[in-house]
Amino acid sequence: MRSMLALATTLVRYASSLTPPPPSRITRHVVRGREILVKRDDQYRLTHAYGGGVSGNKARKLYGFAAEGPGDRVAAVASLGGHQSNALPSLAALCRARGLPFVYLCKPVPRWLRHTPAGNYARALALGVELVPLKAADYRRCVDDARFRGAVLRDAADAAGVPEDGAIRFVPQGGACGDAEVGVSMLADELAAELAGDAAVVVPGGTGTTALFLARRLADVAPGVAVHVVPCATSAAELERQMHSLDGRTGGDGTLPAVLPAPAGGRFGAPAARDLELWRELADAGLHVDLVYAPRAWVALLAALDGAALAGRDVCYVHCGGVEGVATQLNRYRHAGLLDASSDADPWRRDVPAAGTSS
Repeated sequence: MRSMLALATTLVRYASSLTPPPPSRITRHVVRGREILVKRDDQYRLTHAYGGGVSGNKARKLYGFAAEGPGDRVAAVASLGGHQSNALPSLAALCRARGLPFVYLCKPVPRWLRHTPAGNYARALALGVELVPLKAADYRRCVDDARFRGAVLRDAADAAGVPEDGAIRFVPQGGACGDAEVGVSMLADELAAELAGDAAVVVPGGTGTTALFLARRLADVAPGVAVHVVPCATSAAELERQMHSLDGRTGGDGTLPAVLPAPAGGRFGAPAARDLELWRELADAGLHVDLVYAPRAWVALLAALDGAALAGRDVCYVHCGGVEGVATQLNRYRHAGLLDASSDADPWRRDVPAAGTSS
């Protein structure tokens, strides 16, 4: 196993700078007659001492960055991804708190979104992000070619007034880097203290970063707890490739989460009647989730409940947040004709306390 002493030393170093947020709670929800535990990381928030404005899964991944800071020589921070990425406003908030320019590479912004900014895109603009839309081919090259990306970022930083000799701290898409291990390891420690020794943890997967670092830490502190990840944004094979790559880059020993079968049908992020129906079903069970990752993850979770992976175990779903984007997501469903234009589809109200009993 990877050295627990090395990680413990890192945790102490980060924790010594600022007091960590309190642990997120666990609630219980009955869905289709089955009780599922839910780790409420949607309610996990970095305090204003860290910069504020960051919650959920991104608060875990960016905890180390927020607690330690980007470094003395860093003159700007950069990343890339989608227009409605949860990481976009989170990084923008942290950079604004530190007075650092934040440069974000993305594909061309749709005309309707430019004219009527909404969701994470609008929040990031309000926080001062320097958005750099690229042609689709150039964006793909930035993802794969570090040298080309560096040149694009340098040009963008110059345009933003960043000193020529100033370093640019690059955060990979979705926070898929070793910096995320500190905050995710704290989540793992919470789960180890809260769950039965043979529980199963289910995580919705984009890059697989959270699931990988959860599996790595739990193998040390609660080896009986199994971690399963659902391929939400890509295929199971591509998700495994990304996790293997990140594991190798961060000194891992090959400890990876199990990958549940991906839900059939539908393109990631595209409105789907099945996802909307399940989203409403979860709301009826007292659980407010996003409309992009969570429905796909729950399709896979519910299908696996009686299979060998989850049968006979307490199952805990990690709620990674993203509910701030629900209004924007519902508008996409209206544009797709899956909702009546005048309907108030959201059965949840922000002033309603989270349902379920603490465990």
